[in-house]
Amino acid sequence: MRFILKFAALAAACMAAYPAHATNGYFLPGFGFRSQGMGGVGIAYGRDSLSTAANPANAVNTGMRGDLGFGVFNPERHATVGVPAGGGTAFGFSGNTESDAKYFILPEMGFSMPLDDKWHVALAVVGNGGMNTTYPENFFSFFGDPPKDAKIGVDMMQLLVPITAAYKVNENHSIGASLVLAETRFRAYGLEAFRNFDKDLGFAISADPDHLTGQGFDYSYGAGVRLGWQGEFLDDRLTLGLTYATKTYMTKFDKYRGLFAEQGGFDIPENYGIGIAVKPVKGLIVAADVLRINYADVPSIGNPGMTNIAGTLGVPSLATGTNPNQYELGNDQGMGFGWTNQTVYKFGVQYGVNNRLQVRSGYNYGKSPIPNNQLTFNLLAPATVEKHYSLGFTYKANENLEVTGTYMYAASHSQSGCKNNIVNCVEFDMHQNVFAMSLGWVLDPGPGELDEYGDSDWGGINFDGWYAGLGVGQSHYRDLASSIDSAVASVGATSTTSASPLSEGWKVYGGYQFNKYLALEGGYTNLNDAHANTTITTPSAGTIRTNVATDAWSLAAVGTYPITDKFSLMGKVGAAYVLTEITAKATGSGSGTTASVAVGDDSYRPVYGVGVNYALLDNLNLRAEYERFDLKDINIDLITAGVAMKF
Repeated sequence: MRFILKFAALAAACMAAYPAHATNGYFLPGFGFRSQGMGGVGIAYGRDSLSTAANPANAVNTGMRGDLGFGVFNPERHATVGVPAGGGTAFGFSGNTESDAKYFILPEMGFSMPLDDKWHVALAVVGNGGMNTTYPENFFSFFGDPPKDAKIGVDMMQLLVPITAAYKVNENHSIGASLVLAETRFRAYGLEAFRNFDKDLGFAISADPDHLTGQGFDYSYGAGVRLGWQGEFLDDRLTLGLTYATKTYMTKFDKYRGLFAEQGGFDIPENYGIGIAVKPVKGLIVAADVLRINYADVPSIGNPGMTNIAGTLGVPSLATGTNPNQYELGNDQGMGFGWTNQTVYKFGVQYGVNNRLQVRSGYNYGKSPIPNNQLTFNLLAPATVEKHYSLGFTYKANENLEVTGTYMYAASHSQSGCKNNIVNCVEFDMHQNVFAMSLGWVLDPGPGELDEYGDSDWGGINFDGWYAGLGVGQSHYRDLASSIDSAVASVGATSTTSASPLSEGWKVYGGYQFNKYLALEGGYTNLNDAHANTTITTPSAGTIRTNVATDAWSLAAVGTYPITDKFSLMGKVGAAYVLTEITAKATGSGSGTTASVAVGDDSYRPVYGVGVNYALLDNLNLRAEYERFDLKDINIDLITAGVAMKF
């Protein structure tokens, strides 16, 4: 047990570096990528160790296994404020901007095991959810304070570590309980306009403006309890499940006690649900969950924010209230996001095609918890998406290894409204993509798990020699600033450019190993984007903000030289079809006018690199690489680390 707790602590510390992002309010649509492939169901049906986070009673069905997965989360968020949204404000707040942070890594891990015929235990390390925005244009700039080009946003990640015990009461009924340890990481930046309200306008918006924004990351810790039950009926063809999670009481964000209600309080809301799973024929599972999340009971989330619409719930203009005002940020009744409680509906289908392959799909719906008169603060966390569609599969490579893949799409959904206090008119929208892969090491399958595959033998492709992998890391746009200055000089002007050349990068790939020395490999690489700010010094003053976004499809020969049985060096050379989109926004300081231009530049370019492989298991390699994409005017370096699985 000491090893288990140390392992969980280490995993939590590593995962804290990665923000999680949610789609049911700020909760993830389901616990585990396998569950998300079925729309997030997990109360009445779950077969991997991550499912115990949805219902502790699932532990009696998961057997002895370990799971490890990584996903790439791609949220696209856009906000329009003030004049561009159809109405100005007395504070000069305006903007039309898209969040820069678009790609995030979502890891997960867990294990489960039976102690005897009755008792089962499990531990999972999962993201509960979060929210992140990084807007390059500050729509809360108070006539230049902070500067319009100062970034604004929030970054919140919430991690859960449920430690579970489940008991099989009899052949048909099981119960379980989890002690849920929790950690939340948070920061906010770019909100200096609100910090200075007292100085600039004579009334305060925060009870502690020195702890409102720009304090770096702060951490909150806490614990709660989740209970669960499952019952089997009609000769195990029907399963019902119930789950209840108490509010998770968290320590306060002391650095942001002037932002969140109750002097920095941010508990995890109570939630509960019911699920049903039906097995009409062998290999077919139809499951559905209904989950209730009580966001409104957490003051920082549920307290109403600002509105000036007569006769509606909300905080009136603070300028007309008492001083100090009970609704100031940070007070017990301080303004929050104004979220309502949310009911989430989940539906999923799984079918065992043959004795090695399962396919699944799902749908998830949760009405946005944000009222249209509460849009002001929710610009920072536009949790607007409602409809989610997912596909997935599990391939049993051998008796002990399962490979699961999932894709989820959250359809674009926008919210808008005028007469929102301070900003007046506002519109924001979001859509999301999730690509994920997880591996399951099955030492002893749970009861009935093998029956959920089909009867026929696998008649598909012979996968011997094939492999697939995922790598994540950092891209570096070389010579970006000098290339822009050279382009400006070519038209007879002079400039000074500062660049932000580093960004997240990731890739997915597959290949065929001809022998131990040679492979052919192809894949998709997202090099994300880089930014540059250019000041034109002659002939007329002005600024240009440039964004360069790049992705590539590549095919390369990969040479491998074994050093030991487990460790090998590798090199690659090949070609890539590189898609580059350059967006430049120019502002003339004299006239205040702006102009934008977007240019695409797609071409075939060489790619080459070196790396190392380490055989962690017979089917699993750890892999680190350096690659260079040789573009016309700039070079892009990519350093990644990840896993490659042999089939």
